[in-house]
Amino acid sequence: MEQEKDDLSPQNAEEIVGTAVYIETEIEIPGWIGKSGGSGFFVGRDKIVTCFHGLAGSTKVTVTHVDTGTVYTIEGIIASDYENDLVVLKTAEEDTPFRLGNSEAVQKDARIYAVGFHGDKKDKIEGTIRGAQSPGKRLRLNLLIVPGWSGCPLLNSSGEAIGVCSAGVESENAGYAIPSNILKTLLASVASAKIESWSTWQKRPEVLAYTAYTAAKKNSSEVGIFQRIWRGRVKGAFYAVRAYLKQVSGDYAGAIAIYDKIIEDIGFLAISKVEAYAARGIANGELGDYRKAIEDANQAIVVAPVTYVGYYSRGYTRIRWAEAEAEHGNHAKSRTLYEKAINDYTESLQLDSKKTLVWAKVYNEQGWTKYLMGKLEIEQGNTGTAQTLYQEAVNECDKALQSNPKGTKPRRAATYHTRGTAKAALEDHEGAIEDFNNAIRLRPKKALYYNDRGLSNEALGQHEAAEADFTKAKELDPKLEK
Repeated sequence: MEQEKDDLSPQNAEEIVGTAVYIETEIEIPGWIGKSGGSGFFVGRDKIVTCFHGLAGSTKVTVTHVDTGTVYTIEGIIASDYENDLVVLKTAEEDTPFRLGNSEAVQKDARIYAVGFHGDKKDKIEGTIRGAQSPGKRLRLNLLIVPGWSGCPLLNSSGEAIGVCSAGVESENAGYAIPSNILKTLLASVASAKIESWSTWQKRPEVLAYTAYTAAKKNSSEVGIFQRIWRGRVKGAFYAVRAYLKQVSGDYAGAIAIYDKIIEDIGFLAISKVEAYAARGIANGELGDYRKAIEDANQAIVVAPVTYVGYYSRGYTRIRWAEAEAEHGNHAKSRTLYEKAINDYTESLQLDSKKTLVWAKVYNEQGWTKYLMGKLEIEQGNTGTAQTLYQEAVNECDKALQSNPKGTKPRRAATYHTRGTAKAALEDHEGAIEDFNNAIRLRPKKALYYNDRGLSNEALGQHEAAEADFTKAKELDPKLEK
């Protein structure tokens, strides 16, 4: 489909060119065969980009130029990025690619357009950018991406593709798109990539995960209401509670075994599988298997890209992984992991519009992360950067206490401790002691709180108070080092 002047804008008509395509998929699971449609567009003479979630699990795919009726021959998958919901197909035939714009230059309220398909009919919708975006983030749009539009080009007023439309949230009348700069990075890897056959790609772990999720959704919608309540709600809740109790008691292997059952059993609701992937990721991270933990979190993101749980799980794991790397002196890797963790937490907060996630906990963890990043900067001699991070840690804790002032005692105590530690790093030892006092009031048997208050008392020259704190900390935890 060549875009003409009237399709988009009265200006720069000669620049607005590119071929969009209709993608019909067929999915076969035990007892059911279903067809669905999506969109895609040429990004090279013989390369089409579309969304991962539109192809995963498909047993058959047909790509058509609606205006001419041309059916393209798909030779295989040449690039795949499940984390960013992108797949690039290699075609035997050639057609006109869209020009890719710079997604980082996109401004809030900029006029945007999308050209996609619904029921193999081409249409164009208009909207605006909801806000300026950071590198690597999905673009948020005042434009609803309905089923069938995933994979279509998001265009600016010059006809450049600045994103790939990915998903919509009908209750908010909002859409999401993968920035074109992420697509450019994926395309840069294509030159040396080998074509992967359709059957081989479908056996990838991330593809199998999405297939299981799709099957669970279908199964849940087809069974009777009473079966659905029992299998999806009652049984699912029972398994989830059992896993949670094992996890909080430190039996991570036992929790993982239950999460495995939830993921593998088609009888559980699809959302239960998403939550199981995310929770299993945290459990694997606690066992020190960080790569497997990240893989689990990514699976949750793959099957539910606009749900917060996968991003939260990945952020949580990255923080623990970063701490481990810092202990081994791998400061560069540690810093990168911390930065990625903060991005994940930010994404989880933005996606959790109903505040199901306890925001106070996330703010506290972001505060602690920035404090640890500050320590890394001190070790590298970057005092100014460290001071900024310490102050940001204080600010995050302020948000935590404001967002949930009546939260649980352990959580509020942890936040006071984090803020106190950051204040101490800023040499505000009086403010730190006040925070440590609050932490001790809420959790009087936590040795670390007495130890850190002792350090601030010592810094102020209050040696008797400091010694009393160190003695109490040692009494509560003989293994604690000053």
